[in-house]
Amino acid sequence: MFRKYLTIMSLFTISFYSLYSQADNIFSSFFGKKPGVAPVEDLLYLEECGVCHFPYQPGLLPAKSWEKMMNNLSLENHFGEDIVFDEQRIRKQLLNYMIVNAADNSSFKRSRKIMKSLSYNDAPLSILKTPYIRRKHSDIPQRLIIQPEVGTLSNCEACHKKASKGNYDDDQVRIPNSKLRYDDGD
Repeated sequence: MFRKYLTIMSLFTISFYSLYSQADNIFSSFFGKKPGVAPVEDLLYLEECGVCHFPYQPGLLPAKSWEKMMNNLSLENHFGEDIVFDEQRIRKQLLNYMIVNAADNSSFKRSRKIMKSLSYNDAPLSILKTPYIRRKHSDIPQRLIIQPEVGTLSNCEACHKKASKGNYDDDQVRIPNSKLRYDDGD
């Protein structure tokens, strides 16, 4: 009797521990435990993409968006530029990095919020076209955006001084030539 009880308790304990550890991963992926978005740590990405513009974190868009952006037709007109990689291998490596770290594959809070704002089939080609990002910037007066120190909303580091580290926290926002702070509690 004791042996049977011990076996059942052992199986229960092992099953519970297994489910608990999986649940932690599932819940952290769904709700996002880490603040912000994952910072860019891939040297090839920094070298290839960061040479022309701010190296936007892959966690700011879903994988579908990065796939669309990195197809050959989109690269022929990448926001007004013609992007050509010396080798297809480079394009594939970059795309793989983007997909693995995309918002829908991230456990970071801001990435999860971006995904929640999108419909299932949405694949915006611009971070500024995601409903979450649009909402976060909707109250900023146009005069503060077009000023020379900012120029455009795609100039993240003008106001988000820790953007390169994946920190877009509202408490860190400093809009040049403005005493206004934007914090909608999100």
